[in-house]
Amino acid sequence: MHDVAADFLCHLPTPLQPLPWRGLPLDGKLLLFERNTGLNALLEGEETAHLHRLAPRTLLVAVTNACNLKCPFCYRPPEARSLWRYDSLMTFCEEAAAWGVLEVAFGGGEPMLFPRWGEFICELYERTPLAINFTTNGTLLTEPFLKQIAGRYGQIRLSLYEDNAWAETVALLVRCGARFGVNWLITPAALRTIEKTFAQLLSLGVRDVLFLSYKGNEFPEMHLSPDEARRFAAFLQRAHTALGGAVQLKLDVCWGESLAGVPSLFGTGDCAAADDFLSITSDRQVKPCSFHEVAVPFETIDDLQSYWQAQRAARLPAPLGGCARLPQRGLGEKGGVSHAIIPLAAIQQQPQR
Repeated sequence: MHDVAADFLCHLPTPLQPLPWRGLPLDGKLLLFERNTGLNALLEGEETAHLHRLAPRTLLVAVTNACNLKCPFCYRPPEARSLWRYDSLMTFCEEAAAWGVLEVAFGGGEPMLFPRWGEFICELYERTPLAINFTTNGTLLTEPFLKQIAGRYGQIRLSLYEDNAWAETVALLVRCGARFGVNWLITPAALRTIEKTFAQLLSLGVRDVLFLSYKGNEFPEMHLSPDEARRFAAFLQRAHTALGGAVQLKLDVCWGESLAGVPSLFGTGDCAAADDFLSITSDRQVKPCSFHEVAVPFETIDDLQSYWQAQRAARLPAPLGGCARLPQRGLGEKGGVSHAIIPLAAIQQQPQR
C-alpha cells in the first residue's frame, strides 16, 4: 500500500518534515503519525478533499486470556484458549501494517504471560512501522524487560487495582525512564478518594492518566450515578485548570457526553468503534469493541477488511450498561443498568460477511 504521507510532508513546518511520518487517509482529511514521538498532525483542505478512509487507525488485540490476577469485574474468561502464537501474531501484525493500520494495542488477560513477549515487541518494531502499545497489571514487569524493549514501543498502560502494588510498579517505570500512563477505573468507591489517589499518582511521577468507566451489567454498583458523574466532571475541571498541559488527562470514549463541561481536545461525538478501531480476540474473532457480545471469526486480513467495511456504517452499540452509543449510556437515574433503554437491536446477531 502506498503511504500517502510523503505526498503531503511539504505542508508541515520544515523542522517536522524529516520525521518518519506515516499517513492514514480519512474521509476528506489526512492523519499523519510518527510512532517514535507519538506526534499526530491532521491535514484538511482542498488538497485532502479527495481522500477516503482505507483502514482503522488501531487494532486492539487480546494476545491471551491468561492472567495472574483474578479481578471480579473482569470480562475475559481466563480459561479460554488463545489461538495466537508468536509467528501467527507477527504475520497478522505485518498484514495489518500493510493494510494501513498505524497502531496495535495489546491486552489480554495479561500480555506479559505471552511467550517471549519482550522478544516479540522488539522484532515487531524492527519488522513493521507500527506503534506498539500494551496494557498490563504491572506485577510481572522487571527492569531487564524494560531495558530490553526500550525505544521499541509507544507506551505501556498500567492498570490500577487494589491488589497489584501499582505504586511500586510506577516507581519502577519512572526509574527506568519508561514511556507509560495509568488506566484508572472510576467507580463510586474510587470517586470517594479520587483527590488523594490523584495526588499520590502525581507525586510518584505519573504524567498520563486515562480515566475509565465501568462497562457491564453484573456489578451495577460500579456505575456512577448522574450526581457522581457531575462530581467527577468537577474534579476533572479543577485538575485541568490547575495542571494545564503538564499532565495528560484522558477519558475513555465510553463516557460519551455524560461529563458535561469537561474541556475536550476533540469534539464530542460517536465513540468510533468499528471505524477508528477494531477489537481482536485471543481466539481470532473480531468485534467493534472489546465489550460487544457478538464476535465474528476471521481467517485472513481480507476477512477483517470486509468486516470493517460492513460495520463502520452500522455503529452498533454494545448491549450493556455504560456504552456511549446507548441513550443515557444504558444507565438509570441511580447509575444502575436500565434494561428498558437497551435496544433489542443491540443484542441481535450481527450480519456475517
